[in-house]
Amino acid sequence: MERIQSTYLFNPEVNAGKMIFLSGPRQVGKTFFVKERLRRISNDALYFNWDDPYVRREYTRNPHFLKVPLARAPGNPPLVAFDEIHKHKNWKNILKGLYDIHIGEAQIIVTGSARLDFFKASGDSLAGRYFSYRLLPMGLAEAMQDFSLAIDTPSIFSHPDAAGLPARLADDAKSSVCKEAFYVWLRFGGFPEPFIKARDTFSRKWRNTYRSLLVSEDLRDITRIHDLKGIEQLMLLLPERIGSPLSINSLREDLQVNHKTVSSWLDALVKIYLLFSIPPWSKSIAKAIAKERKFYFFDWTMVDDPGARFENAVAVSLLRLVNRWNELGLGDFDIRYVRNVHKQEVDFLLIDRNAPMALFEVKLNDSSLSPSGVFFADALKVPYYQIVAEAGRPEAFPKERYILPAWQFLGMLG
Repeated sequence: MERIQSTYLFNPEVNAGKMIFLSGPRQVGKTFFVKERLRRISNDALYFNWDDPYVRREYTRNPHFLKVPLARAPGNPPLVAFDEIHKHKNWKNILKGLYDIHIGEAQIIVTGSARLDFFKASGDSLAGRYFSYRLLPMGLAEAMQDFSLAIDTPSIFSHPDAAGLPARLADDAKSSVCKEAFYVWLRFGGFPEPFIKARDTFSRKWRNTYRSLLVSEDLRDITRIHDLKGIEQLMLLLPERIGSPLSINSLREDLQVNHKTVSSWLDALVKIYLLFSIPPWSKSIAKAIAKERKFYFFDWTMVDDPGARFENAVAVSLLRLVNRWNELGLGDFDIRYVRNVHKQEVDFLLIDRNAPMALFEVKLNDSSLSPSGVFFADALKVPYYQIVAEAGRPEAFPKERYILPAWQFLGMLG
């Protein structure tokens, strides 16, 4: 299955000859992605899994063990993949040495999940030698295997009328295919295996096994948390709170632990790629950090409520978008939500260098513009988009306000 990263990740203008660190949730397809790339460019022999004792032994016997395979491999330069190398005690020094020896002779890609991110952050011996990228659950364009709708022009959202969004929305030639893919994708999630199987029984079994694996392995390896029963109880409480600012005090009372413990547990679940958080937007970054965040699952099928599941899926898709734009060097993008003291709220705000760009509100079925969306669009002077799961067609309103069918919007996100 083709992933959108394949369109730019190996572009020398994007990676500038540095090592590529590709991280992301477990079972999201990192190893398959890399092996498929190696196969296509006939570099299959240059995949090295450091869980394999033979690979470790060859390196220990001869730190220059890559010289001969590189000389035989096609490509200029050939691609070398190191999978799970971060499990080796001295992996940073190994990579530093291999990169310095083979700089200019090979393009190195390193893959791993939560532990790669965690161990990468603990020290700077590789500083200046790599760029980080993330492979996240599939977007709708990947589910359809059609990237023609995906946008890499931020102005399409910040200045939609001038950037030609109405003309793009008028093209509905792929609408039936997009709609069909959207409902399957929303139902089975963005992780390749349950999506491809597309069976409810398999999806439930996969999800339960996946959740247990994260707790029993990744959580154990990168944290000092011993109360795994408490973590599991927290995970059961979170789905009903998706889409709302998360009250740690409320969780603390339900779990009968202190505030600091709940905060540390949530941070741990973020580290192992079970969750990610979106803070509120404020002109003062310090004030925003102090306020309640909204949390979402990377696997939105963990959420039963249809509205919350849809919002969660859109949150993952927006996260994918800002990651890709940042990886392409188009800006410094992020996602926030907006809420005021009168409890008016809009689900998502796209920002660049903390400056508002566009607002996005998610609805299952609503053909009228949200008053809160209109209010914040006027206050922030940005375009407003209402993303509707059951919308039949796009609608444009004055002052750059739009109602968009979910399938059309999500296809643009890639």
